[in-house]
Amino acid sequence: MLTLAMSLLTACAALADEAKLTFAGDTFAAGQSSSAGTEVQRDAFVAGFDVKLGGSVGGDAHMAGFNVDANSPVGGDLYAAGFNVKVAQPVGGDLTAMGNDVTVESGATIGGNARLSGAQVTVAGQITGAALIAADTLMLNTPVQGDFEFFGKKIEFGPKALLAGTVSVHAPAPIDIPASVASADRIRFEALETTDYAGEAGKTAEHVVRGVWPAVWAVGVWWASLAVVGTLIIALLPRAASALENKARTRSWATIGLGLVGFAAVLGMVPAAAFTLIGIILLPALIVCAAVMCILAYLAGVYLVGARTSAAFISLDTVWKRFAVLVGSIILAGLIGMLPVLGWLISLLLLIFGFGVVVRSLADRTREPRSRTAPSVTSVAT
Repeated sequence: MLTLAMSLLTACAALADEAKLTFAGDTFAAGQSSSAGTEVQRDAFVAGFDVKLGGSVGGDAHMAGFNVDANSPVGGDLYAAGFNVKVAQPVGGDLTAMGNDVTVESGATIGGNARLSGAQVTVAGQITGAALIAADTLMLNTPVQGDFEFFGKKIEFGPKALLAGTVSVHAPAPIDIPASVASADRIRFEALETTDYAGEAGKTAEHVVRGVWPAVWAVGVWWASLAVVGTLIIALLPRAASALENKARTRSWATIGLGLVGFAAVLGMVPAAAFTLIGIILLPALIVCAAVMCILAYLAGVYLVGARTSAAFISLDTVWKRFAVLVGSIILAGLIGMLPVLGWLISLLLLIFGFGVVVRSLADRTREPRSRTAPSVTSVAT
């Protein structure tokens, strides 16, 4: 039985410490302390405060958090960002990591290139490809088979340090590189001019904020609008909302099939209307009607999946609990919808699921026989 993609990462994340979704071999995990937990066939996406892999990853791994620990092998590329970032196991492809403290331990051999950025960067794991490192202080104690380029102030070399390719150093003052690490003919030094980093960072932040705020406001208005409409429906039509919740708990495959039919019918009425004279006149109204129906179907799908999942943890016996589930579901669905490629597919699935529940409800109502009142017969004793 399809539980709608693991019921959209347990649709109300506020009710659980961690949310997970496995789809087409990819694993998504988010929470206060989160990890993929088991072996991942394809790609892993993990975010939270304390983040670990918890199992080997066959494809690429994407990690973001405060404490990030890549404690399992990664077959493809590894992307890690956080305050403390540690890579402890082999990476088959490239490594891209950034943070305040970035550590690549001796067991973390890198099969491709390494791109590292941090205030303190420590590299003890062998790098098969090239290394591009930006750091205030770099501690290097491993061979780098490819080219090496450094931007920063200071480099400390351990006994195992070896740079086999060309070496480019960009620093405020020359850095002494021992001959045992790299021969002098392969080293190129370029003076790094002192820059007002705080001022430049402030300007960059100002430009970023100016560009991001309109999008943030737009997303906030969209979520707030959905929450208001959903709240009105739950408050004014409690029986209808309860009936839709009951429909959403059963026959998932049939619901999605009917949802596809309903979605196709709504979209199809717009071009079909263009073939008639009166349809052309009504075309603007039909487009608005189709858009409103799709929005309401998406809202229904988001809430019903959230209600279906939340029912496993709490009893939705009050209006306030339904409001909480509605708001949590809208926010989580919106965040998941921002994921590349997968996000719009999940949003489309929610819309189709919403259409399916509504179509099922309408179909069941039309099949209900009309009640016929028969005259009452009373026996009279003679």
